[in-house]
Amino acid sequence: MITLLTVLLLGAPLFAQEGLFVEDLFEGRVISPKIMKKTVINGSRLEPYKLDTYKSLSFEVAEVAFHKVEILIIKDSNAAEDKQMEYVGDHLTYAVISLPKTYTGLNRFLCFQAREERGVWTVTVVYLRGTASVEDLESMFNKRKK
Repeated sequence: MITLLTVLLLGAPLFAQEGLFVEDLFEGRVISPKIMKKTVINGSRLEPYKLDTYKSLSFEVAEVAFHKVEILIIKDSNAAEDKQMEYVGDHLTYAVISLPKTYTGLNRFLCFQAREERGVWTVTVVYLRGTASVEDLESMFNKRKK
């Protein structure tokens, strides 16, 4: 019993975005994993940032595939506690979404950025989980811009 519980707890970060529509994206069911650059960081390396999970995807796709990704982000934004979303024309190009907390009280964020050039969309999706607040994240990103 203890072994099963340990395995489940250790595997929890692997399914951090479980229950979100973007889970399909992170699991490679929307865009081929072969064209995605995926980064996953868990644990103590994230402690200075008040995070325990960082997952990011970046890829380039044509309009049809981009639209599938855009729909997932918009669907997840419907459950948001707070969100900033920007559109260019009819397309979502930027989003920072504060999702409902985990059952253990951790904050969750979904970040999205996309730009189109000559029919190709360059997309980045980031999922963050931890005790960090929106203000903490803004502070981190503002430090990097300077």
